[in-house]
Amino acid sequence: MNFIANSAAVAVTVIGVVALLALGLGVYWLFNKQARLRHIAEPRKKLDEMQPTDPEYGAVRALHTSMVIDAQRWGFFRSDAASGDHDGVAHGGDGGHHSGGGGDSH
Repeated sequence: MNFIANSAAVAVTVIGVVALLALGLGVYWLFNKQARLRHIAEPRKKLDEMQPTDPEYGAVRALHTSMVIDAQRWGFFRSDAASGDHDGVAHGGDGGHHSGGGGDSH
């Protein structure tokens, strides 16, 4: 009888620890997602304010593109995938800044 009680206590403890770990990771994921989306909006805003002839335009555009690709890879834009928009510019608007091709391939 003592063996069954000890086994049950260990099982409940393990399940509780796993549940707390899953809850903690879920909360972390939510806050990390919100922070990344805010960080993506900063270069998007700066990019919208710049002209393609500005010296920093290419670097800001590359940073923003890299951040959007990373966010898509981690699934932060799932609502866009459901709507059929796969180019990643729906967040923050296009602003008319398309390169017309010849972009970097990673």
